[in-house]
Amino acid sequence: MRLHIHFTADDLARTTVAARPDDMWELVNSLHILQNPRPPAEYRPWLRHVRTRLAGRDLRALIRYVTTLVPCRGDFPDFLTPSGADSFSTSLDLIHTTPAARLRDELATQFRRRTPPPWVRRLADGDPCARGELRSALTTYFHELLAPQLPLIGETFHLERAQHSRDILEGGVEQLLHTLPPSIRWTSPTLTAEYPRDRDLHLDGRGITLVPSFFCTKSPVTLINPGLPPVLVYPVARRRPLPATAPEGLADLLGRTRALVLQALTPPCSTGELALRTGVSIGTASKHATVLRNAGLITSTRRGCLMLHALTPLGCELARRSIR
Repeated sequence: MRLHIHFTADDLARTTVAARPDDMWELVNSLHILQNPRPPAEYRPWLRHVRTRLAGRDLRALIRYVTTLVPCRGDFPDFLTPSGADSFSTSLDLIHTTPAARLRDELATQFRRRTPPPWVRRLADGDPCARGELRSALTTYFHELLAPQLPLIGETFHLERAQHSRDILEGGVEQLLHTLPPSIRWTSPTLTAEYPRDRDLHLDGRGITLVPSFFCTKSPVTLINPGLPPVLVYPVARRRPLPATAPEGLADLLGRTRALVLQALTPPCSTGELALRTGVSIGTASKHATVLRNAGLITSTRRGCLMLHALTPLGCELARRSIR
């Protein structure tokens, strides 16, 4: 099944890439990962953090609250991902002030095949206490479970956005559309994406905002209501998978994880991307890079807000010999 997004010349001129990660899209996409019985390997460091927080605090009631609105798969209400927010706080304000009629309509659609719990019925009626409960649940989830991942989310987002900027400079918006993930294909004047059902979205001169998302996995996501400002949320570029094992000799010398870190630096990359390639947290990747740099096996150079790591000749030779 496919989502077909129909462009005009005006739509191409008005297509933009989001300037920053969208906190609410990351939050709802992370809820899909949290409920996935077989989550992708790159999310294991975050899921370990979630399990640690759940062991230390009773957050299960909170998680049930938000997963009621955002199930493991399928639709969730559009009001949870408001357009035009420049911060999590602004998103919360927009959600909190969603008109009662819109709450009622979107929740009725969400629960048309299942019975809503009492608090959802109160929320659909615009009850101020129910609105406050939702705001509190979203706030706690964001700060307790998602906030530690924000540096990695930001770094991977800005790496993706920088690549999109190069694509536009070299070949315009159409080149950018050609370089989106494999699940999205551009055949002028239509962008076609894998989607849970067949659907057509006509932009009608409004353009579209492209939103790379760390927690989006396979299929792109868009809003249900075609009358809202069009967005397409899609996975950031996936990096090389973590090798199953490190070479025995190199692992004996450096330790398994550090050996994998050394091998992962072909080609050079930032700390955040190194974390993605090796399946560790950004802090762990930074610590291993420091040890390897002190040993003369890699170099680290700051480029703006990023720290880029590359193998030295000695590190390159060691990594090369280890895979013979």
